[in-house]
Formats: sequence, structure tokens, C-alpha cells
Amino acid sequence: MVKSLMDRMPLNDGFTIPGIGFGTWDVSDDEAEELVFMAIMRGFRLIDTASMYKNEAGVGRGINKAINAGISRDDIFVVTKLWEDEMGYDKATDAIKASFDRLGLQQIDLFLIHRPSKEDAVNLETWKALEDAKESGRVKSIGVSNFSRGELKELMENSRIKPAVNQLEINPFHNMEEVDDFGYDNNIVSMAYSPLAKGRALEEGKVIKIAEKYNKTPAQIVLKWAVQRDIIPIPKTKDPDRMKENLDLFDFMLTDEEMEKITRIKQASNFERGHQDHNLGKRIGVDTHNIK
Repeated sequence: MVKSLMDRMPLNDGFTIPGIGFGTWDVSDDEAEELVFMAIMRGFRLIDTASMYKNEAGVGRGINKAINAGISRDDIFVVTKLWEDEMGYDKATDAIKASFDRLGLQQIDLFLIHRPSKEDAVNLETWKALEDAKESGRVKSIGVSNFSRGELKELMENSRIKPAVNQLEINPFHNMEEVDDFGYDNNIVSMAYSPLAKGRALEEGKVIKIAEKYNKTPAQIVLKWAVQRDIIPIPKTKDPDRMKENLDLFDFMLTDEEMEKITRIKQASNFERGHQDHNLGKRIGVDTHNIK
């Protein structure tokens, strides 16, 4: 578990990753430059984007603006992802180059498959393109997003390089213990998108009560719950004060009982779980286009 903002978690390929990040889902390209710059200047060092977000160029401008303001590029950890229409070896190779061009960076710290194909062969071809990008040195680490335990196992059994990260929706309503435990057992770090459940977790009574005890906000309690699980949360906010608030997590510790209370918060509704089933097993025909 990271114990300070500057701590990093080890990855299975010898690199390290910050323990909390800034998400840019649903941020326009025009907004991204200033928001990413503000996030970095307030202390964030991990920035998450994706080709599907259509904001890589703005994210890259924000990162370069921070570098020009004196932040070392070595301290900034950049994550991006290739989308489902960029899968397969040739398409993925082209997509990786396109992300580099849009970001305007010489190196990408972590490149992910955004979500798995229904076809294992396509996942493996795409993964080979990422392996080649890593072996070229331009991409430092590679991983996946929205992969179930079975999909991770299939990939690991048929590849040269193990995924370093699996990015998933993880929050008190969708805690993904089974997949996270599999990742932990196989030295694959879990990264949490939507860690605050789009604000719903902030209204949960158990969270509010714990927040009052520590004189913290509900958001800080939920983010700390993720950090203490060795999960990297990537909250998104457009508010500069909340950016700073989301990093103020390292002057208190939740007890085991409090961690368990948050973990056991009632799961999402059946309707919501129907849109999340891609994370729990092989494809079952659900429309998952709402998935980040």
C-alpha cells in the first residue's frame, strides 16, 4: 500500500506506478489541456486517457505544459488505451503510433487494451502488438482493461509478457473482489475507474459516518478504501479544490472493520450489473457501449 502521495507501487515488469491518478473520461479535447495541467500542478502524477476519449491531443498538451512549468517528465505516468475498432495486430500497431502522435510524447508509460474482444485470437493478436511496442522501448508497461479472470488467464497462458495492470470499474457498489484477488495472486495491479460510482458512493450512509469520524469527505473515505486495497483509483473532477482534496488521503488509516463495512455495501442494481457483466465472465451478449 502506498503511504504518501509520492510513493509508487511496483509493477511486475520492474517499473513503478503512482498510487492514485487523474481520470479524463468525458473530458473534451479542448478542456483536457487545462484540466490535466491543473491536476499535475496540484500533485497528480498519473494521467489516464484513451483513444476512445478523443482527448489525447489535449491531454498531451497539458502534460507538456506541466513539463515546461518545471515538472519532470520522469515523474509523470501516462496511461492510454486502444479501442475495440483498433484491435488485431496491424490495427493495434497503427493505433499505438497514432496515440503517440496525438499525445506528442516520446514514451508512454502504460498502454492498455481498452476492453476484450469476444474472440480470444483477436485479443492475442492485439496483445502481441503491445508486446512488440514494449520491447521497442517506447512503451514501458502494457496491460488490459475490463478483462475478467478467465480472459486474463487465457491471455497469460498464450503470451510472452504478463499484463502489468488490469483497469476495472471498482467502487463500493461494484468491488470486483474475485478479479482483483486473481490479479493480486498473479502480481497484476488493479486500477479503478469510476471509484466514486459517479458520486453515488458519496451518499452512502456508512461512508458518511466514517467520514465524520475522521473529519474527511466521503470522497476521501472511498478513495482511501481503494488505496488500502492496493488498488489505484483514478477519480475525475473539473474542480481544482476537489483535485487537491482527492489527494489528501495519507494522514489517516481506515480500520479493518471500516474497510469491511465499505466492501460489503449493497451491490449495484440488477439493471446496472447487466451492463457490467463483461467484467464478470465471458461475453454474454450484453450491450456494453456505456462502459468506460
